Amino acid sequence: MASAVLLLYLKYRVVLGGDKCKATIVDVASRNGGYVVGGVQVRKKAFIVKINNRKYYTAHGCIFEKFGKQKIGKEITVYKKEQYGNEVFKMHDYRIEIVSLILVIFSIFLIRYSL
Repeated sequence: MASAVLLLYLKYRVVLGGDKCKATIVDVASRNGGYVVGGVQVRKKAFIVKINNRKYYTAHGCIFEKFGKQKIGKEITVYKKEQYGNEVFKMHDYRIEIVSLILVIFSIFLIRYSL
């Protein structure tokens, strides 16, 4: 339950306190995911977007690089907050909410059937 709330906090601290901007997708980059599985660093594919001639990375990019490359040149709406570095959140990206909902349902299921 706590991990679901943490995921939502990490996103909405930028969304609620950040600026809404229009950005253009410039490229797809392979970045460090920030965690290790089996001793190997996990890589993620993030979009590189340009806002006012500055480049930012999306927090959540594409799963397959081939489909991400097809979106180069498209304009998207993102939320950014300068104090959190060069990562931005896409506006209509509900993956975090879906994962949080699954975690909450799973934790309720565990609590219900463990008692």
